[in-house]
Amino acid sequence: MTAAARIGRCVRVSILCVQVLGTALCLDPAPAAAEYSQDAVMAAYLFRFAQYVDWPGNADAAKPFVIAVVGSPAVASELRRLVPGHPINNRVVEVVEANRVTDLGRCGMLFIGGGYAELLRPALAELAAASTLVITDEDGGLDEGATLNFLNLDHRVRFEVSLTGARRAHLKISAELLAVAARVTGGGRS
Repeated sequence: MTAAARIGRCVRVSILCVQVLGTALCLDPAPAAAEYSQDAVMAAYLFRFAQYVDWPGNADAAKPFVIAVVGSPAVASELRRLVPGHPINNRVVEVVEANRVTDLGRCGMLFIGGGYAELLRPALAELAAASTLVITDEDGGLDEGATLNFLNLDHRVRFEVSLTGARRAHLKISAELLAVAARVTGGGRS
């Protein structure tokens, strides 16, 4: 990688980090020096991911954009605090918690928390016809079929991307998001 490419990547990572931190700051008017929990950071990332993904077709603007959360009530709670007044794809955001894959219904995003990997394969089968962005917080989440997976690197929340998962769900992940991912699998960084 050339020096210019490394500098460009550092700038893109910095911009995304500032956006995520800015989103996290919207959660609470506490001072900027406040520490945010890993759950709050993941919720901010989840909200921001939607801005870097193109879903196929024209969604009904009258219907909410649903973010389903399985196995992480704290992330769901942080998302509920974050989303009021912040639409996704010009749609009101609704955060729902599900205990079973059959409870999911139609959602634009599905987050499966750590320790719930056994639900991923059934979720993918259930959502096969939908264009749902599936995100996990699980070692090997991409190998199990997720499109995005959270990582903890050097005590920082990062993420990896599966282009294979994106293609399967008929989603287009922006080059900006791919550029700041810790790892991209299933193809080049185009």
